[in-house]
Amino acid sequence: MGLKTELVILGAGPAGYEAAIHAAQCGMQVVLIEKDQVGGTCLNRGCIPTKSLLYQAHQLRIAAQYAKIEIDGEALRLQKEDTVGKLQKGIAQLIKGNSIQFLHGEAKITGPQTVSVNDEIIEAEHILIATGSRTSVPPIPGIELAMTSDQVLQWDRPLPQQAVIIGAGVIGLEFADLLLDLGVGVTLLEAAPRPLIQADREIAQNLQMILKRRGAQLHCGITITQIHENAVDYVEKEKPMRAEGEWIIAATGRKPVLCDCAPALAQERGRLITDACGRTSVPTIYAAGDVTSRIQLAHLASAQAINAVDTMLGRTPQFDLNCVPSCLYTHPEAAWVGLSEEEAQAQGLSVIVGKTTTLSNSKSMIEQAPRGFVKLIADAVTRQLVGGVIAGAHASDWIGTVAQAVSQHLTIDDCQRVIMAHPTWSEALHEALMDFDQHAIHTLYKRTK
Repeated sequence: MGLKTELVILGAGPAGYEAAIHAAQCGMQVVLIEKDQVGGTCLNRGCIPTKSLLYQAHQLRIAAQYAKIEIDGEALRLQKEDTVGKLQKGIAQLIKGNSIQFLHGEAKITGPQTVSVNDEIIEAEHILIATGSRTSVPPIPGIELAMTSDQVLQWDRPLPQQAVIIGAGVIGLEFADLLLDLGVGVTLLEAAPRPLIQADREIAQNLQMILKRRGAQLHCGITITQIHENAVDYVEKEKPMRAEGEWIIAATGRKPVLCDCAPALAQERGRLITDACGRTSVPTIYAAGDVTSRIQLAHLASAQAINAVDTMLGRTPQFDLNCVPSCLYTHPEAAWVGLSEEEAQAQGLSVIVGKTTTLSNSKSMIEQAPRGFVKLIADAVTRQLVGGVIAGAHASDWIGTVAQAVSQHLTIDDCQRVIMAHPTWSEALHEALMDFDQHAIHTLYKRTK
């Protein structure tokens, strides 16, 4: 007779392990299955190793202003792996401490309420698929010669003098920032008309200016025709071009990893279709994270998974999945949430904007940070905040304040009443809020008599 439980989760990435802990905290019996390592893409091949390398490289660049620095690639790799290892151990302790049964193996869903793993059948009231994603590359001749993000993050080869990065989205821009800080020449090739096409246009313009100032070459609206071992051929404005580099990096996104599932589940373009609570087309089977999402973010994956568990328990899901912050960890950072100005207008809203730069911000001056800005978008009729954009140092740390305001449907007036500490970056949020009414203290307005 096989094992019986209330919930089986496939995948121990952010969606899977956080759903397991939440379910266990709520009294559910949970079996968590992982074929690789706990932490999923985010911890092992994505967010954490990337940010570890970005932080170290930036510190080296700052130190290099005062003394000659020798780049030690092995030291960078060891620090990255130490960070990942500590977080893995922490997750493992949480799984054990919450009495979650952890099984290592590749699982198959054999029925609406049965899972097979390591020749054992598990019966469960609910199944949650959280199998994540893997790197995706476009069908370009020679693409097999390019490095994927997974290969870059292994960090097991000598640094190049030149690198060509295919794709100027979040992954491509973060790799460009990392390599530029380490003294590598970078060429970015992007098929879209501008970098970071999914974000506010002003973020892209700001980043484009900073990247060029740092020596990067950026070519948008191009078509790649052939990838060679140390070069990429492309067409720009109908003119054949070539970019050369010892590293050719394909930063072209990720695609869902679908598990073997006997009940056929509804799909769309390779991802599982779910309702707002995470249910698939089979009511006892749920899915969350990259395997379902057009937006592949660890924090969204966790929120989706916890909402799914709440639904299984008959509770009201706790997270607002319509308000998801996105972050770019370049130097300076960028972050955005809710509707952009263009999206709000496309939805028929009458839009008003409050905006400020960080040039007069005391914390910005103290840290000698590059120029940044805050832009808040509101409905002109209700004065409710519908979106926000931050470009500047530590943007990822204070976008949550904007996300909370947008999610709670707060108005400009609600938010204007909040006192921000001084000196802090968040003071720029208050300046942008006051700018809606031309009352920002550190902005000089033209007054009419």
